[in-house]
Formats: sequence, structure tokens, C-alpha cells
Amino acid sequence: MNFRNKSALVAIAGLASAVAASAAIAATPTMPAYYGPPSKNNPIAKPPDIVYSGDGSEFFAGPQHRRTSGKLNWTTWNGSEGLASGYQWINNCSPSCANGKFSLYPVNLKVYRPEKESKYFIFTRLKVTYTGKKPDHKSNFTWTLSYTRGFFQIG
Repeated sequence: MNFRNKSALVAIAGLASAVAASAAIAATPTMPAYYGPPSKNNPIAKPPDIVYSGDGSEFFAGPQHRRTSGKLNWTTWNGSEGLASGYQWINNCSPSCANGKFSLYPVNLKVYRPEKESKYFIFTRLKVTYTGKKPDHKSNFTWTLSYTRGFFQIG
């Protein structure tokens, strides 16, 4: 993964299909990592990583492979939840974020509570549970996710 080429905000919400599709067909929400505006043709189900900081200094991904991050390991993905294991990557930004060193903290991720937001069907919660060493300033947490006016938002 090339961190510098990532979008400033990679959504932690999901889109399966336009809800205008037949109500008889149960859509499975996805967790897209967007490199442009959301559209029917632009979701990535079971994202390999979730970048949530504007500068790419903090994100969720798999274990380190050579000089890049690996993919999240999604073990469950259905219409009600997604479960993954991986790491929270945090850059110490010393002497600068471009030259900093990443520390990895093992986590389990759970996305759940699918809802219709705008015209999309998305997971609206992301629960993060540390499974080993955790950063000094962090504890287990859950983020609320939303989609309004063309943007996915955390919190």
C-alpha cells in the first residue's frame, strides 16, 4: 500500500447498492475505501485497509510485509455485520510524519448496524477492540459513521 497516494479521507462506512433497488432483495452493506465520489461502481467490499486520518498517519490494516501494510483479515461479511482482525498503524511523526516510524497495535474490528443513509445502505458503527498492546492514549472504542451531502463522516 502506498500511503501517500491514499485519499485524505477513506470512508469507514459502506455502500452496497442504491436502495432504490427492489426491497425484496436484501443488500449486503460494504465498507468502501473511496478514491473519488461514491457511486454504484466505486465500492470496495471488505476493504484491505481503513485510513481515518487526513494525513495517513493512522489507519487500520494487516501485518507489515516488507515496507508496506498487509490487508485486513475479514472473517465475516454479511447483511448485519463484518468482522476483521488486523492492526492499528500509528506513525510517531518524528522527526516528521514523512520520516516517522509506524507502531502496530493488534485489533479486532466489527462493523454493524446497517442503515439507509441518503440513498446508500451503510454500516453505521465501527467497534475497535485491542487484542494486545495498545497505544498509551487509547482504549477500546466505537465510532458512529454517517453519509451526508456526498461525504462519509466519523463521529
